Amino acid sequence: MMKKQNKIYLAIGIVAVVLIAAIVMFTDQNKKEDTIKIGSIGIYSGEGSAWGIAAKNGIDMAVEKINAEGGINGKNLVVDHQDDKGSATESVNAFNNLVNAKNIHIIIGTTWSSTGIPLVNLADSSKTLMISPSLGKPEFNEGSKYLFNTWPHDYLLSKDLADYVYNKGHRKVAIIGAEELWVKDQTNAFKNRFEELGGTNVIIVEPLPSEKDVGTDALKIKNADIDAIVSTTDGILVGALVAKKVAELGVDLPMYSITIDQAAITAADGAYEDMEFLTSLNPTSEFKETYKNKYGITLDIGGPSAYDATMLIAQAIEKTGSTDATILADYLANVKEYSGASGKLISDGKGGFNYDASTQVVRDGTIQEVE
Repeated sequence: MMKKQNKIYLAIGIVAVVLIAAIVMFTDQNKKEDTIKIGSIGIYSGEGSAWGIAAKNGIDMAVEKINAEGGINGKNLVVDHQDDKGSATESVNAFNNLVNAKNIHIIIGTTWSSTGIPLVNLADSSKTLMISPSLGKPEFNEGSKYLFNTWPHDYLLSKDLADYVYNKGHRKVAIIGAEELWVKDQTNAFKNRFEELGGTNVIIVEPLPSEKDVGTDALKIKNADIDAIVSTTDGILVGALVAKKVAELGVDLPMYSITIDQAAITAADGAYEDMEFLTSLNPTSEFKETYKNKYGITLDIGGPSAYDATMLIAQAIEKTGSTDATILADYLANVKEYSGASGKLISDGKGGFNYDASTQVVRDGTIQEVE
């Protein structure tokens, strides 16, 4: 009799364990279904991190707003941030971690071309949706139906800069570039357009991004017969180092550039003072103020465009009722216009978005609007 009772108790115990396990699994599954997971890949440490951190902050601001308003179709949005440190190898590792290890197929990133172009084929083959907030090369978004940019193509701004410099009356310039894929695109875009207008690019210096001894490049500029200096290096700090060395050699000529950040201004150590530049970083005043109040720092490249990328993804999921990357990519491909933190985004029909640029100037070591 005792043995029979023990068997009954054992059976009851097994059933109880099975039920508890089922409840736990059901609860965990419900928790998973209550969230939508996306990833981000960016330069969150090292050179270029000013852009990456701004993008990360922009994403977090969007997620906070989305979740505070009830999430996406009742589900909270969760982001897994991955730091690629500006390394193509780390970018690939981050992508594989998100896609293969964590089954996340919706990603915002990357920050720069050097870390994004290596992911084009990977994103396409794995059917992973990616939107970059600051990668300005068409080879990215035009490389796959799953890839998009919420930052205008860099060469467009460089061509506009050529017109700006030429209309300022300059005819002979020196260009400070760099041996970096997207910087060379910008340099060539300026060079070709300036020559079309009738100007002369007397000298072009393109040091490696890691170069520290730029004295030779600076001396070439000093000895050149020029009436202005143009920088096409954006966030690559070697451009600021060349400008600083040129100033130390006593060269005092007007300087022009495309989008720069505070890190570059600081590295130039006064050499960028009074430099005028064109930039696509032209956010709404509301977003700019909200960002400054929240983080206590000046808004940088990537912030509003990453916010907009997140909001576009949320809109796509909400409208389609799906988190399938193919369905979302098809939806985004049909978005013609979008009004966001970056301003009015206009689709180019190839996964890229463009919007108006503004002219700014460095005064007293800070970025100000040209009056």
